[in-house]
Amino acid sequence: MADKNSGKWRYVIGGAGFAVILVLCIAAVIFYDEFSRIKEYGYLGVFIISIFAGGTVIVPVPGLLVVFTSGSLLNPAIVGAAAGLGEAVGVISIYLVGRAGQGALDRFNNRYIVRFEKWISHHSLLAVFLMSAIPNPLYYPFALMAGMLRFGLPSFFLPCWAGKTLKNTGVAYLGFFGLGSLLGWLGVLD
Repeated sequence: MADKNSGKWRYVIGGAGFAVILVLCIAAVIFYDEFSRIKEYGYLGVFIISIFAGGTVIVPVPGLLVVFTSGSLLNPAIVGAAAGLGEAVGVISIYLVGRAGQGALDRFNNRYIVRFEKWISHHSLLAVFLMSAIPNPLYYPFALMAGMLRFGLPSFFLPCWAGKTLKNTGVAYLGFFGLGSLLGWLGVLD
């Protein structure tokens, strides 16, 4: 009986995660013009755009571009922290879809999946942190796999938050020194 209930909850959690991704994608399409203006809302705008950037795989949201630009206009440390938290919150939906798809992983006996499972179990926190801190296209499949491997949510979220914050703070400072200096030299910023 417990197996039946846990299977149902897996589908409910996965369905909820998929619904969040779908809603974020639809909102990103409908409100795309608003994303360009949301930078006017400062740190809250960076946080909200970063949630969309972290939780939408299908529809690209220009999260790093917003962080880069906002870093030249606002305090880059706070921009990085807001964006890091936003992306970490957004990626939870992808993790939950993976968590629900854990049964699909059981059907595969691929040596790469077995190797990945061993690697993540031995280096779990470091793996999540490094994958989060480096801008790369493999992060979303990684988050799905972490959910499928039943990696604990707090153990996933905390190093993800730290890694995303480090990455976004670096991008914000690049904007501060790069774009900010260029705009100051051109006389656009005082």
